[in-house]
Amino acid sequence: MRHTGHLIGGVCALGAALVPGASRAQEGGLLLRFGIENRLEITRNSGLSVPAEGTEVANATLLSFGLSSETTIDRLTFDVTGGVIAQNTDDGSEIDFGRTALTFGYHREVPAAVLDLAAEFRTDDADAFGDDLGDVGAVGSRSDLSLSARLETGRTSGVGLALGVAYDQTRYQDTIDPDLVDTTEWRGDVAAILHFSEVATGRVGLRYRHREEDDLGTTTTDATTVFAGLDYSLSERTDLSVELGYTETETEDGGVIDRDTGPDASVRLSYDMPVGTAYALLGVTTDADEGQRQTFEIGRALEARRDTLSARLGVTHGDRTGTDLIGSLEWTRALPDGSIGVTAERRVSYDADTDEGVTDSIFSLTWAKTLNDTTSVLFGATYENSDSASERIEQVSFDAGVSHRLTADWSLSGGMGYTVRHDADGRAESPRLFVALSRDFLFRP
Repeated sequence: MRHTGHLIGGVCALGAALVPGASRAQEGGLLLRFGIENRLEITRNSGLSVPAEGTEVANATLLSFGLSSETTIDRLTFDVTGGVIAQNTDDGSEIDFGRTALTFGYHREVPAAVLDLAAEFRTDDADAFGDDLGDVGAVGSRSDLSLSARLETGRTSGVGLALGVAYDQTRYQDTIDPDLVDTTEWRGDVAAILHFSEVATGRVGLRYRHREEDDLGTTTTDATTVFAGLDYSLSERTDLSVELGYTETETEDGGVIDRDTGPDASVRLSYDMPVGTAYALLGVTTDADEGQRQTFEIGRALEARRDTLSARLGVTHGDRTGTDLIGSLEWTRALPDGSIGVTAERRVSYDADTDEGVTDSIFSLTWAKTLNDTTSVLFGATYENSDSASERIEQVSFDAGVSHRLTADWSLSGGMGYTVRHDADGRAESPRLFVALSRDFLFRP
C-alpha cells in the first residue's frame, strides 16, 4: 500500500514540537524514547492504476525506540521503528510485520582525528520509497541497507590520512517489473592529506566502486579514479577548491566487457558575503553509459533572521542527452505562528535501460501554522514532471493535516490527500485519509 509519507512525516513533526520538554530532553546526556502509534489509513487506487483499483483499508500499530547521547567529543544516535499492519483490499485481508526502519550514527572528534559511522535499513512496499515517478504502483516489497565508515587522522600534523568505505544493497521480493532488480555496491577511497600551510591543503588519493545488478546478464561495473586536489584560501572571504582526476570503468554484461576512460574534475570558487555564501562550480564527469558530462553552475546560500535560502542555476551538457538548464531553489520563511516553504528543482539524468535522457521538474509548497498551544495544521502541494522521449509523466499531489495534543504525552493527528497522475496509460486519481493516535515516553536513565 502506497502511503502518504510526506504528509505523515510533517504532521508527526508538528506533533513532536507540541510535546512539552521534548526539545529540552535533547540537550546533552543520554536520552531514551519509546513510542507507540495506532494509525488507520484509507486509500483508493493506491497504485494510481488505469483503470482504477479498489479501496484499501489498513490499520498499522507502530512501535519505535530511540537513543541519543552526546558528550564533548562524541555523539551517538539510534532509532528503530516497526509495526504490525492489518490490511484489507479487493484481494482479501492480510496481516504483516513491516514498515521497518533503522538508523544509526556515531561521530567522534578530537583535535587530531575524526571518526564517522553510519547505518540505515528500511523495508516497505516497493512503491513507497518515492525514488522515481516511474516506480509508482510497483508490486512487491523492497529492502534497502546502507553502511558507511570514515576515518581521518593527522589533522594536526603536516601529513594526514583519510579512509572511507561504504556498502549499499537493494533487494526486491514478489515483484513483477523486470526493471526492479537487486543491486549491490561497494565504495572505498583513500587519500593522503597534505597540510602545506594555514591557507593551503592538498590531497592525493584513489577511489574505487564495484556494483552488481542482478538483471538477465548480471551486470558488473568496476570504476577506479585517481585524483589530486588543492583547497586554497585566496583571501579572508574567497576560497578556491580544485580537484583533477581520471576514471577508468570496466563493465561486464553477459560476458561482454566494455572499458571506458575519461576525466573526473571540478573547480569551485566560493565567496563569503555579509549574509551567506555565493559560489561558482565547473565540473566534468565520465560515465560508462552516458559518456562525458560537463556542468557549470552558480549558487547562493543565506540565513537571515526569518529566511533561509539556497539557490543554484546552471547548464549541463551530456554526450547522449545534449545541453539543458538545471537549477534548484529552496526557501523557508519563519512566521510568527508557523512557517512557509517553497522548493523548485530541474535536473537532467540518463536512463541506461531506455538509452535516453530524462528531465525531472519538481515544485512544492508547504505551509504550517500553530493555532494554539495544543493544535497545529499543515498544508502541502507538489507538482512533479518526468519527461523523456518515450514517456511523459505528470503528477500533482495535495495534502492537509492537523495535529492536536490531547494530554502532555498523547497526540491525535489526521489528514487527507489527493493525487492526480497523467502518464502513457492515461489519467489516474487517488484520494486518501488517515487518523492516528500516538504517545512518546521520554526519560533519562
